[in-house]
Amino acid sequence: MKLIRFKIIYHLVLSLSVIYFIAVGSKETSANELDAKAIPVLSSAMASYCKKLDLQFKKFGWDKSECQSYDWIHVRNSVQGDPLAWTVFGDISDEEKPSFKQKDVSIIMCGVHGDEITPIKFCFDIMEYLKVTYADPEVAKRDFANKIVIVAPIVNPDAFFKVHPTRVNAHGVDVNRNFPTKDWARDARKLWMTKFKKDKRRNPGISANSEPEVVFQMNLIKRYGPDKIISVHSPLTMLDYDGPNTIVDGFVDGAKAHELLIQMSKDASDYKIENYPFFPGSLGNWAGKERDIPTYTLELPTSDPSRSAQYWKLFKSAIHNAIAHDLKEKSGAAAKVESDKSADASNTKKVLID
Repeated sequence: MKLIRFKIIYHLVLSLSVIYFIAVGSKETSANELDAKAIPVLSSAMASYCKKLDLQFKKFGWDKSECQSYDWIHVRNSVQGDPLAWTVFGDISDEEKPSFKQKDVSIIMCGVHGDEITPIKFCFDIMEYLKVTYADPEVAKRDFANKIVIVAPIVNPDAFFKVHPTRVNAHGVDVNRNFPTKDWARDARKLWMTKFKKDKRRNPGISANSEPEVVFQMNLIKRYGPDKIISVHSPLTMLDYDGPNTIVDGFVDGAKAHELLIQMSKDASDYKIENYPFFPGSLGNWAGKERDIPTYTLELPTSDPSRSAQYWKLFKSAIHNAIAHDLKEKSGAAAKVESDKSADASNTKKVLID
């Protein structure tokens, strides 16, 4: 009798154990499936890019880039074949529908000049911050509702990935002097040969729009139609604005664009604002002056990689508020009054040609 009871209890315990381990295994499988869905699947090109990027980050004394954790979009390559990639924060499922035009789009670009080291880490700090912020429904709804942020952290990878990073791309061209601005053919090479004495760091190229890194920037802007652009450089220690001073019909309010410039300065301990001149072939000229897209150039104080955390701490609030700041045109007489005041107060930007 005792033996029978023992066998019954033994088989009961065994059965319960099997059920338990099946249940636990099922839960673990579900968790692993969720984790797998959360981790983006990278193309081989992007996987290689991310590995190379982490080596470069280690070289500069930074933590890993977490490059593998982002959903990258990659259409074209640099001169030497590295991906010219960007990532998106916010809902762009309606990108090809009229409703997308009602969303507020910011494009943030870094690494235009490969030897400007700190801006690249700055963009990855922005991306990490946005990843956390957009994952918080309360904050995202409060501050970033209807906001889209496009981040291109390394516009000029060939220059950055060199043993000794350079300003120019693999063709030896400054990709912030190669945009097809209206004054390029007349002034770009003339200015380079005279004022800059053929300085290799400022070579505008043989012809405008000749470089894939320039085509990349232009296509991002054409694709997403941004309300504002923030381009991060170093080491001139200033904020500069290129764009409209008055209302652009159906587009942006120049007064609000200037408000944002002042607010960004205040948010960063009264960071210096400077009315820097246009250059033939520059982003500010092409996007800000010729297309009335508010374009903000943030020049960090140095390219010293050891100070990257300091710069992100200084500008974290400014970047957050810049993304949240809506620049779309107001309606009514109040908007006109504000724009007129802004236009009166604003200095006309000089075009640097001599």
